[in-house]
Order: sequence, then structure tokens, then C-alpha cells
Amino acid sequence: MLRVARIMPTDETVTPADSSRDRKRLRSFQTNLGDVVPGLRIQPALYSESVVQSELARQTSSGLGPDLVMGDARLIQELYEAKLLDPVPITPEQRNAIAPGLLQRVTNSRGEVTGLPVSQHLQLACYDKRKLKEPPTTLELMSKQSGEGQVFGIAQSVEDLYWSMSGFKAGNALVSSLRGQQPTAQQNQRLVRWLSWLRDASYQQNVMFLRNQATLRKQLIGGQLHWISCWTSQLPQLREAMKDNLGITSLPAGPAAPATPISKLQVWGLGRNSSPRQRQTAEELMQFIVQPWAQKTWSLRYRTNYPVNPAAATIINRQIPGIEKLYIFKGNQDIKIGDEIVAAIDGNPKLAKTIQNIINDVIFGAKTPAKAAERLQTVLSPSS
Repeated sequence: MLRVARIMPTDETVTPADSSRDRKRLRSFQTNLGDVVPGLRIQPALYSESVVQSELARQTSSGLGPDLVMGDARLIQELYEAKLLDPVPITPEQRNAIAPGLLQRVTNSRGEVTGLPVSQHLQLACYDKRKLKEPPTTLELMSKQSGEGQVFGIAQSVEDLYWSMSGFKAGNALVSSLRGQQPTAQQNQRLVRWLSWLRDASYQQNVMFLRNQATLRKQLIGGQLHWISCWTSQLPQLREAMKDNLGITSLPAGPAAPATPISKLQVWGLGRNSSPRQRQTAEELMQFIVQPWAQKTWSLRYRTNYPVNPAAATIINRQIPGIEKLYIFKGNQDIKIGDEIVAAIDGNPKLAKTIQNIINDVIFGAKTPAKAAERLQTVLSPSS
């Protein structure tokens, strides 16, 4: 038996419906693994982000911690730094099966791999077909539609906003700072333009910047919002509530480029209380789950996750109509820039909080875009 702890993808209270949905999915997963690990049984537990660290600390100290922990890259890094997880021994086969930029997002400053990338949640736009007949394809159209009474909701966290940053090609300035280089005048100008868009959008009556995805989802279901930025992880709840009224599309392009969303990386971490047999079983599962067949099968079955394996991603792009408009897994420079920014933020919770505070100051008018751009470049510099 493997004890498996899964963390909700956003900081929400775990409901009975969430637990039931999660148990059903893990039972299906267990059944389909019968040929790979005969006799495998999974004991699942679902936790919200706000309680998971204290709960796993309590379990681990009593010797009853989970064998596998499933969560996003940032949370797995935090649990690892809290000494609640063991490093993951990546085999050459696993290294070849996972896109290099994704492994970078789970490798800390000491070179330790804190968890195994298994899948990705993609960012897209969700809307109510009854309220919004034609979703906006550009930020300019979004502004026009908001002026006509359509109500848009956007989450204000950095990872939720990268799609808009990429539309201005503003990420290059941040990556230059991360690498210890001085951003060029053009890079700085693009960063200021993006921050100016954030400020200007927040002044529009029908564009709402809200704290988290849970609030956006509830308000879309409730009819207060007509369009939201969302993640594929939210699709089961949205489909259940909105049925055929749910529309899904790509995020609007900016003035300089199409939106290139980052992904939320879903990661498996190794708990510290496993017996040798349980650890061996967990590592066998980790070896199997990143191979093309497994990646393709689970992506197509649930249609909420995107592969980390490039070979499987190519198959998915062909088999799910429209997915190529949302995300194409290849060496896209904007995706690489996003991965580098997110890797830096995921690996440094203090830096993440500082950047978020700067973004919030711009959205709520407490800091000018020019001052915010200067401050962002300072805090991202390795010498700061």
C-alpha cells in the first residue's frame, strides 16, 4: 500500500465533493496500474494548501507520513525545504523523458531535485456562452467589450498574469535581471508597457483583478463574471456546474505577441517515512508515469493535464482538437522565458512574495509602472 497525499491546486477548503472526485480518480489510476505494479493499493488523502505543511509535519514526526506527495512545483519545493520530503533520484530515462526546462523548475540552488514533474495544468480562458458570444482574441478587444458591459475576471498572482506579460514581450527584462545583466532600453520599455496595462485595466469598471482562481471560478458560475482566466485543473468543477454553457478558448494576444501562458507544473515528491518496499514501489511508479504511453493515456482520459514528455505532447496536440491553439510543446522562447521566471520564484518564497507585492502595488495604484519596473529588476538581480 502507498499512502498518497494530494494538495488542492489552489488554496481552497477541501469539500466532500472534492474528496469524492479525488478518490474516484485515484481508484481509476490504481486499477489501470494493475499490470505495472500488481497488487498496488493506494490510500489517498486530500489537503488544502493552507494546512498541508503542518499536517505532513505532524504525520512525519510520528512516522506515519505519506509515501508520495502530489502538488504543484512551488508547494513541493516548500515541503522539501521544510525537510518533509526526500530528494528524488532522477534516472537517465526520466531525464530524457522530461523537457529540460521543467526539470529546472524542481531543482534547487544546491542541485537537488525536489520532486518529479509528472504533468502540467495549462492556462486558458473560460467564459459563459450565454453572456459572451465572442470571447476576445486581443487585449484591445477585451477593453472594448468591457466598455460595452461584459465583465472580465483576472487572478492577480504573478503566475496567473504571465500570459499578459508575454503579450508585451515583457519577460525578457526580468530574465536579464535574473541573469545579472542590465536590461536593454527596449526590454525596460516593454516591461513598463505591460505594467501600465495592468494599472489601466484595473481602472476599467468591468475588469476585476481578484485574489485567487477559486473566487474567479465561483463568480463565473454565479454569473457575476462573464469571462475569466482559468486553468485546466478547474475544468471538472466548471463543467459540472455550467454544462454546455461553458466556453473554453485561448487567452487574448497582446500588442507585441500572442499570449504564451506558463504551465502549473504538477510534481510528485517522496515522503520520508516509506519502508524500503514502499520506496521501491513509489520509484517504480515514477519511472512509469513519465513514459509516453502513460503520459498520453492520462492526458486523454482526464483532459485536465498536459504531458511533461515532449513525445507524448506531440500526440496530444494531434488528438485533442484545438489544443494547438492553447499550447504547443516545443522550444518556444517565450515558454522558456516563463519557465525561467517561474523557476526563480518557485525556488524562493521570499522573492515570490516581494514580486507579488510590487505587482499588487501597480494594480491598486500605489506604485507607478516605471518605479515598479525598476524595483522588479532590482529584486531579481542576483546581487540583491
